[in-house]
Amino acid sequence: MPEPLLILGASARAAAFSARRAGFQPVCGDLFADADLQACCTAVAVTDYPDGLEQVASEAPPAAWMYTGGLENYPQLVERIARGRPLLGVGSAELQRVRDPRLVAAALQASGLPVPACQSTSSGLPADGSWLAKGRRSSGGGQVFAWRGQRRFSSGGDAWYFQRRIDGQPCAALFVAACGRAVLLGVTEQLLLGQHSDRPYSYAGSIGPLRLTPELTGRFECLGNVLAADFQLTGLFGVDAVFAAGEVWPVEINPRYPASAEIVERATGASTVALHVAACREAMLPSCTPAIISDGWHGKRILYSRCNAVVSEELARQWFELNLATPWPEAADVPAAGAEIGAGQPVMTLFAQAEDRTLLRQVLAEREEFWQRRLAGAR
Repeated sequence: MPEPLLILGASARAAAFSARRAGFQPVCGDLFADADLQACCTAVAVTDYPDGLEQVASEAPPAAWMYTGGLENYPQLVERIARGRPLLGVGSAELQRVRDPRLVAAALQASGLPVPACQSTSSGLPADGSWLAKGRRSSGGGQVFAWRGQRRFSSGGDAWYFQRRIDGQPCAALFVAACGRAVLLGVTEQLLLGQHSDRPYSYAGSIGPLRLTPELTGRFECLGNVLAADFQLTGLFGVDAVFAAGEVWPVEINPRYPASAEIVERATGASTVALHVAACREAMLPSCTPAIISDGWHGKRILYSRCNAVVSEELARQWFELNLATPWPEAADVPAAGAEIGAGQPVMTLFAQAEDRTLLRQVLAEREEFWQRRLAGAR
């Protein structure tokens, strides 16, 4: 019998599929419990997020557990769940430290690494968009805005902090850590909703893995090792960063299975959850960055609906059939028939592979437009 593994977070699907490839039987709780996740394993949709995940954990079979995006912002909840079952990942005390942007900035500066300036309030800042207001419980960039004097951000405090904006190429590095050391697994380009959206810095997908020069690889490896040692990180973690003027500027630390992991998995064939479990249980790390087994590029894009829609039986069937007879799904996070989707809400995740990055972007854009039209026709 496969070993069960409890996976909790805002979206558990990607980690669950990785766990299945590693030989585990995932049991999941998340916000959606989409149709493809339900077909993969036992999955519970949580309406009282995040507190409702504690009940899912209390009712799940005995097993170790790990968390995905969003739960890094709730260390007390992580601590409560960890009292009842073994945690594979960063514990609550380490979470509170690594999610403090001032502590992270101080650690990186002490190691001579570049890091954007940050402060707790807007006091003294120019209101010209050269600084960002960032929610302390932000996940996926949904609470990141250019600071232009908006009153709702002014108090800072526990809700918001402010970080100097770095103009450049958004990217994300994926690491696995144990015993104060980290191994770089890959770096991807990040896609954002952009300036035409009311959430311009929201995560919209990934492309990669990027082919790095030895110098850039070394910079990422140094960054990962400093974070792993200073904050006692264990297992998978991600670093959102910006390439600018030849430097790597880290802008946020995600101490859990990150969204870019499955792009690295598609390119290397590795199960990152398998690496995560080995690091957490046995302090075992891979000897080097996994080799890219494909000459092409891999990408995913989140389809955000442009209209209010209800998923029809026909549309749900078409999405299901996209994934038949393929080792890797062409669509994921697939909603069930009858699901109501509001304008601006995520619908599902689309995947593609192409020979080069430009062509991959084009294929992803074409698939997005195709399904936008089909979704609009489903109203």
